[in-house]
Amino acid sequence: MTAYTVYMEQLGPLLAEWSRRMGVFVPVQIQEALYDFVPWSEHEEIAWDYDVAYNSIKRHFFPPRENLIRFDAAACTATPVFEAPDQLLFGVHPYDLKAVNQLDQIMEGGAPDQNYMRRREKTVIFALQPQRVAATAFWGSMGSGHVDIGFDLFWTKISPNAFYVEVGSPRGEELLLACGDLPEATLAEREAARRERTRILAEARGQGLKYPWEETPRLLARNWDSKLWRHKARRCLSCGSCVLVCPTCYCFEVREEMDVDMKGGTRFREWDGCMLPSFALVAGDHNFRGQALERYRHRYFRKGKYIYDKIGELGCVGCGRCVRACTAGIANPMAVYNELWEAEQHES
Repeated sequence: MTAYTVYMEQLGPLLAEWSRRMGVFVPVQIQEALYDFVPWSEHEEIAWDYDVAYNSIKRHFFPPRENLIRFDAAACTATPVFEAPDQLLFGVHPYDLKAVNQLDQIMEGGAPDQNYMRRREKTVIFALQPQRVAATAFWGSMGSGHVDIGFDLFWTKISPNAFYVEVGSPRGEELLLACGDLPEATLAEREAARRERTRILAEARGQGLKYPWEETPRLLARNWDSKLWRHKARRCLSCGSCVLVCPTCYCFEVREEMDVDMKGGTRFREWDGCMLPSFALVAGDHNFRGQALERYRHRYFRKGKYIYDKIGELGCVGCGRCVRACTAGIANPMAVYNELWEAEQHES
């Protein structure tokens, strides 16, 4: 894989050039210990050492609200709406990239989601090796600390002033060289990048599951009737915060809205979540997951078993966003799965 060395002083002109071609989003500190991706400007200070962005980058391919169809009520005609701006996401950590790769598989399967696919095709991703591990993260034990696909460039900071940059696609290399040729990385710089990745992955593995993540689907299959679900769900507020910040959740509801003049309107979709009481409400006012226990258990089975049965990967990448978002303190997959595992060890 081709790799280059990029110095900090070379980034300004590159970012300016990229922003002339597309929207560029970078991680910045928006409050103390709170980071998010925002549009780049020369006045923004990029948080190269951020631990986790509060919101996932999913919203760039799958917005919280997205128009699907414009219709003319009088003429009985409808036109599909596809909004897919050119965009570059610079600084995506491997666990978030793994979540995107997982969404790609889901959205491409069966009848491909055209709105998602068009946004994805218009998006360039520059991955960034983390330098710190969030206190609530457990991606090191979920197989999410390394990715081989899905990025156009992969950046690793190897000194205060230099990056080791691996090329993942021709499009990424063309953008990297947009302001002129760059030196190819040396063997010493390649080794420095390897050591940095080894260091951060070892740190990440220090907090996580107490068993191999591949055992999670079987662990859950044995614990459908565990008392843990009722014990935890008693405190659940059914607010849906855990699923709305999750980078791999993709449930949505479709609605229609008439214009003020009642001549036309828009069909749109917006995020929905299995932890919300109305999610499983169907005709006849029947709710097939009407109890908090049922919704709470479903979330963990979806993350730890159902998605695995579908594509061979857990639906949780260990980013820890749900842990931060849950005001009741019960949305931690690592804690739940470890508790189930420990209970089995004690029983045996």
